[in-house]
Amino acid sequence: MLRAREAMMLSFRPILTKYGFTEQQWRVLRVLSEKGTSDAGQVAFDACILAPSLSRIIGKLEKNNFISRFVDNKDGRRINLTLTPLGEEILSKIAPDMDVVYKAIQKRYGAEKLNDLLNLLGEVSEWRGR
Repeated sequence: MLRAREAMMLSFRPILTKYGFTEQQWRVLRVLSEKGTSDAGQVAFDACILAPSLSRIIGKLEKNNFISRFVDNKDGRRINLTLTPLGEEILSKIAPDMDVVYKAIQKRYGAEKLNDLLNLLGEVSEWRGR
């Protein structure tokens, strides 16, 4: 699975480098784009990033005005994250480059195989070793 992930990332890394993002920063932006405003802990889980690493990533993304953080109104201990307009803008700029890669992957393996793979990976990611 790690080799497959690494093989796929070879196509995406040049795009991320072009726009100045690390893989982890990209995962945070994508999670916020897909799910909207979210609790930092949930973002860490969804982006598969450890909390200490997420703190550093949040700081950098916030400094560059791609995201903002704020204390949850209902629970003062909880930090929420949201994309800023600049964050949304950069995602829309990167999307066409990413779409080219996604389409190339789909062309290479076919829609049915890709769908089966995504379903299987979803099942595997939910497995807890029981």
